[in-house]
Amino acid sequence: MDKALRWVRQARRALAMELRQLAQTVRLLHVTTALVHQLQRERGLSNLHLGCSGTEWLTAVQDQIRVTDAAQAALEDELQRWESITQPGLQRARLLTDIALALQGLQALPWLRQQVQQRRCAPTEATTAYIRLIQALLSMVFEAADAAQDPDISRSLVALYHLSHGKELAGQERAAGAVAFARGSISAEEQHQLLHLIEAQQRSLEVAAALVCRELASALTAMPQQPDFATFERLRQHLTTTSPAAALDNGWSAPWFAACTARIDMLRVLEERLLQQLRALIEHKSQRADEALNSLEDPSTVHAKGTQDGPPAFFATDRSTAWGASETARAWPGDTSSHVLEVIHEQARQLQQLSAELEQVRLNLQERRVIERAKGLLMAHHGLNEEQAHRRLRQLAMNQGRRMVEVAQAVLSAAELLATPRS
Repeated sequence: MDKALRWVRQARRALAMELRQLAQTVRLLHVTTALVHQLQRERGLSNLHLGCSGTEWLTAVQDQIRVTDAAQAALEDELQRWESITQPGLQRARLLTDIALALQGLQALPWLRQQVQQRRCAPTEATTAYIRLIQALLSMVFEAADAAQDPDISRSLVALYHLSHGKELAGQERAAGAVAFARGSISAEEQHQLLHLIEAQQRSLEVAAALVCRELASALTAMPQQPDFATFERLRQHLTTTSPAAALDNGWSAPWFAACTARIDMLRVLEERLLQQLRALIEHKSQRADEALNSLEDPSTVHAKGTQDGPPAFFATDRSTAWGASETARAWPGDTSSHVLEVIHEQARQLQQLSAELEQVRLNLQERRVIERAKGLLMAHHGLNEEQAHRRLRQLAMNQGRRMVEVAQAVLSAAELLATPRS
């Protein structure tokens, strides 16, 4: 076997293994997003229960808990299969760390449920706890998108992350509105929070629509034309424009929850369709990778060894040059055909192209990482909530005429500088 060809095969085998790992990761993400969907519904129902004075929502909460538990069991079953084929690496280690954090949150979930059902916590406390758990699960989607080495797959995973993030913000809006309607009032601060959730989810869904195929993008943009959206939009406007001193009709709790749920369920359908397309894409690329690998295993694809006039393929230049034109050029025994060199050059070219495309795809994801880190820093050091931190970054960007990610990076750099001890 040609030594160079052997290592080309190893390179193609590595690409095929990466695709198999991605296929398994996407199956994990499918059950993860399914669990997130049920947790989002459980959060909304819990807020209805905590917001009202009676027990009319308690049965619905308990029924939903059973559904959520089934989704959690599916995730844990998938993790048992997934663990056995996990490959090493820094990015994989980050994903495994996110899995560990999410599982820790799921282990604490029974305690949270007990607090909710026995009304031992405020709606805001329950919402914050559910958000923390859901964000731990969605971090797995983020890391999967960051770890993917194929630009087409990475693009789809980035779209999935933004779609899932937008759906989570829609779930938070449902929960916040459910509390307000059940309680019969809404504060000015809660209205500001709702407006922030509306703006943020719109941004996430727009990014997702720009990255997915035309069919899914059209489905996303057509959502406002759905029948339930008119009720949802009317109640949303009522929540955000009603004077904080005015009373809300708590009879709108159920219609609000139903209208929001219909919208979130539509987003879940799109999530599942995107995951199906991802699996199909990975399967197609895996077949092509296997075919490319098998082509090198076929002896007929490699020319027989022998001698040739002129230099070996590695040193050969255009035939009109002195080496190629020399009639007395030395024969190089044992040199393989130029076929092997062509294979190496073609693979190197493809990998370089993939790297360039991947860099562009990851840019949006990395910018979000920087902005989220900066927001977390502002929240920790200035006692801000997530909305206030976002507003401060945006205002700084507007005042300085800079992009938000540039301001976020400056915040992080300043924090690192201040944290450096003096020598």
